[in-house]
Amino acid sequence: MNLHFETLLACTFNCFSSVGMLLFNKFAVEAFPLECCLVWLQLAFAAGFMLLFAFPYIHIGSLKDLLRWCTVVPFYCGMLLTSILALKHAPMSLVIVMRNASPLVALMMERFYPEPIRISRAMVAAIVMMVLGALMYVSRLSGNHWQGVGWVFLNSAIAVADRLLQRLLLSKDQKYQNLVLS
Repeated sequence: MNLHFETLLACTFNCFSSVGMLLFNKFAVEAFPLECCLVWLQLAFAAGFMLLFAFPYIHIGSLKDLLRWCTVVPFYCGMLLTSILALKHAPMSLVIVMRNASPLVALMMERFYPEPIRISRAMVAAIVMMVLGALMYVSRLSGNHWQGVGWVFLNSAIAVADRLLQRLLLSKDQKYQNLVLS
């Protein structure tokens, strides 16, 4: 019972945090139109916060580990910047709906992993429904949001690459150590 409560609590906090970040980033990009500066300020604040409050808990195993995880940084920065640009040029609903196609791309890319994820019919059906819903939404867009669609596609591609790289680094079953920096 306790484990289920912790899982529910963690998922609830994650949902509220995600919605809050999306809302505040939308407000921030409207109030502060210099997108790159806004992203750099957010990154600097996060790095400062981590160094100030979490430094004693940060453990880096080796220089090899540090260099391996540094490969994630450009993808994460690109994801943040394209997310801000997508929010600037499109409504939040468009960003949310279009990002629903991301799992389909991730699933196709994971087929090239050393140990690909097993695909079930239920997974494919759920992803197809998400993509169909996104296509229905996009088909009803007005002309002034198409620039936002481009930023959302770019953001989704970078986000998928970021998450796939993180999964490759974190999963013991992927044998990443033999692929890179051996």
